[in-house]
Parts: sequence; C-alpha cells; structure tokens
Amino acid sequence: MESMTGFGSFSSGHDLSWTWTLRSVNAKGLEIRCRLPQGYEDLEPKIRECLKSFFVRGTFSVSLDMTCESQQVPKINLAFLEELCLLAQNLADKFPLLQPASIDGLINARGVCEVNQHSLENHDETVELFLTSLEKAAETLKSSRLTEGAKIAVYLNDLINQIEELVCKAKNLAALQPQRIKEKLKENLALIKETTDLPEERFMQEVTACMLRADVREELDRLAAHVHTARELFAEKGAIGKKLDFLCQEFNREANTLCSKSADIELTKIGMALKATIDQLREQTQNIE
Repeated sequence: MESMTGFGSFSSGHDLSWTWTLRSVNAKGLEIRCRLPQGYEDLEPKIRECLKSFFVRGTFSVSLDMTCESQQVPKINLAFLEELCLLAQNLADKFPLLQPASIDGLINARGVCEVNQHSLENHDETVELFLTSLEKAAETLKSSRLTEGAKIAVYLNDLINQIEELVCKAKNLAALQPQRIKEKLKENLALIKETTDLPEERFMQEVTACMLRADVREELDRLAAHVHTARELFAEKGAIGKKLDFLCQEFNREANTLCSKSADIELTKIGMALKATIDQLREQTQNIE
C-alpha cells in the first residue's frame, strides 16, 4: 500500500552540481508541476514521462536547483531591466501607497540577470545526467510514500476490524428483531381490538409485512462481504486507492439502509457507529494511491 504523500531528493555533481527535490500530496489523478533552471525548460516532458513510470496518482512538485563553481560574470538584460524600471515608476505614480521597487528585486526578476551556469554545448549530456539522477530522486520519493502507506495500512486494518465487530453485533441483534416486532404488534393489536374487530389473518399479514421491512440480514451480509473485499485489496500490490474509495461508498450505502430499516434502538446505535467508522475509513483512503 502506497501513500500519495511523500518527499524525495537527490544531489550529484562536482564542478556542476544539482539537486532534485520532489514532493507529492494526494490528488484524484496525476498532476506534475515543475520548477526548472532557465535554459532547461525542455526537461519538463521527460520529467513527466519519468514520474509516470513510478507513480499513478498524486500532485507532484518537482524542482531542480543547480550551481556551477566556475560561474561566469552575470549578463544583465538591460533592455528588459529598463522596461521593468519604467513599469515600476508608472505603478508608483498610480499607486503611491506601494513600496518603491528596489534594484535587487528587479535584478532577481526572471529574465533580467542571466548567469551561464553551464555551457550549452554540453546541454544534451547534462540533460541525460539530470534524468538519471531524477530516477534516483523518484526512488527515494517512492520509498517515502511506501513507508507512509505502511503506517496508514495499520490504521485501515484496525478500522476494518472495528467494522467487522460492529457487523457481528448487528447480526446478533437482528436475529432478535422478528420476535420483538411480533410482540410489539400484539400489544398494538390488543389496543386496536378495544375499538375495532381486526381478523387474525389481517394481523398476520401486518406482522409479515413489518418483518420483511425490518429484515436487515441482506445488508449485513453485504457489509461482511465488503469487509472481506477490503482485506483482499489491502493485500494487493499497486494502486488501490480508487477501488477503496468506491468500496467505502458501498459500505456507507449499506450502513444507511441498515439505519433506515432498523426497528430497534440498539441496532440503530450500531448503524450510527458503523457510519462513523466508515467515514474515518473513507478519509484515510483519500491518501492512498
């Protein structure tokens, strides 16, 4: 079982050094956001292809930071800087409450200061090195997600055990329901007979109808089957998050029906406890890949 939450990084290089930083959180599908050094924007499609080979779901933040010990003198894009200065002056005139632009802020604007961190002559070779190290960073992220997933699995198993115990208690109470319904109807019949004459045949029809309406054995059998299915899913390898999410919907549907059909206050309490536990199960499955 793998969580969608995790962190991974990998650093490499000597004269040219770089660090991949990968973070992931839960999502319905696979979303990848990249932050790359200037001149290496062409890496993004390859990054997506690489991560798709490791992961199925999650929102991923991918950043690449690189430094070069033999950095050259920065090159200033003066034309762009002049445009920014003019824009800053116009905004200051229009909005006097704004703080004036500072030179360090303008210099840090993307596209103003260009530092040749690595010769473009070696661009293709550098890209290959980056991608190789990206796979190692993805492996550390994978390990992080699996570790987190193992912790969630313990909690999910505990919740499934709780659901199984509640279903067993509900079955014991459900077995007593027909007799309780019959006794209650007899009491009502005695009151009715004081004012009207109700045939015994009619009484039995009402008893049968009430028992059928209050029969929750089918719902309890389905809940027990869902417990078995959940344990089978826990044992599977690969992405099971969407399957678990669908199973939680089925759990909740049967618990709702159990509460609506219940003719016993204790059985209703068990149904409410089931709904609360299923809701906790659903919350946790949102973090599973």
